[in-house]
Amino acid sequence: MPAPSIPTSRPPREREAIKLSDTIHRFRPSKAFQNISPGAEITSLDFDDKGELCIASADDETLQLYDCLAGKHSKTLYSKKYGCHLAKFTHTSTNVIYASTKGDDTIRYLSLHDNTYIRYFRGHRRIVNSLEVSPVDDQFISCSHDDTVRLWDLKSPNCHGILNLPSPTLAAFDPSGIIFAVASHAAASIMLYDLRNYDKQPFTTFTVSDDAYLSSFSYPARMPAWSKLEFSNDGKLMLLGTRGHAHYIIDSFAENTAKFLYRVHRPKGPTNPNKSETSGDVCFTPDGRYIIGGQGERSVGVWDTAMPPDDKKSLKPFCELVENGRSMASCVAFNPRTNLFATAHKEAVFWLPEQHAPDPPQSPQR
Repeated sequence: MPAPSIPTSRPPREREAIKLSDTIHRFRPSKAFQNISPGAEITSLDFDDKGELCIASADDETLQLYDCLAGKHSKTLYSKKYGCHLAKFTHTSTNVIYASTKGDDTIRYLSLHDNTYIRYFRGHRRIVNSLEVSPVDDQFISCSHDDTVRLWDLKSPNCHGILNLPSPTLAAFDPSGIIFAVASHAAASIMLYDLRNYDKQPFTTFTVSDDAYLSSFSYPARMPAWSKLEFSNDGKLMLLGTRGHAHYIIDSFAENTAKFLYRVHRPKGPTNPNKSETSGDVCFTPDGRYIIGGQGERSVGVWDTAMPPDDKKSLKPFCELVENGRSMASCVAFNPRTNLFATAHKEAVFWLPEQHAPDPPQSPQR
């Protein structure tokens, strides 16, 4: 009987998954990048699908590319003739689309590899104020001050769908890529459409009002400008970011469309960048549980959606991260693949969890 064989090497150990709940309170500013002109501000942030690259657009008419794995600035690309805003990665990490801010209102499709334009998407007659890429294919959606929402495909320079809506402010795809939402601040509503039947009426319309809360900040009560619309990773929640003292969480499947689920209260107040239109200072974490957002001049807060709001429907921060003493967080984006998020204002800052950071004090909501 032959002797049993003995393995000469151990099987590779599987990498242990680290829960975000174990590290969310330990994030600290790790590296800051000052690559834009003095006095200029970053107006948008986005990560590629693999989480390896981050791109920022700035009002000095530059695009800044960062390597997330190496933690360094990769290159600066210039768009002096047309300006740039809302730079978004396509599903190819070397390509982005972005909105023009002067010259014309064309959306440009740029290769980061050789800094050449692949295609132009013409049609809007005023500045584009929202740009989102489908999570599942090469379609994307844009909103403009010309009161239109347009649906596009990267393979064609012509839009394949137009919605005429009063003052469309923001648009977002749900995780399936089948449903998209359009928010209109002027109409105080969020409309949900089926991409397969977008030419019909929205199948759900949510009304967003909060006069009782907002009357403590202005009289008459005035809803602050909206800055971000995003679905959670399971599509059940929508995050409506504002430039005021609170953001709003809406149940995507709610039967009562006249009420929001709860507000995300910012005790230190809103960020206040000189540039009023950014890609938003708040976002969901990739697991959909937490909300990361800028507050005041230097603070970054974390809200836990697993915690119940108070009796006035306000969700207070689960913890406040150590302040970044150099720059406010007027733009916030979380890496979809790694434990890293970025904030930006006059510089871009990468945040990473520190192993020996102290635990936060117990929240009164627990």
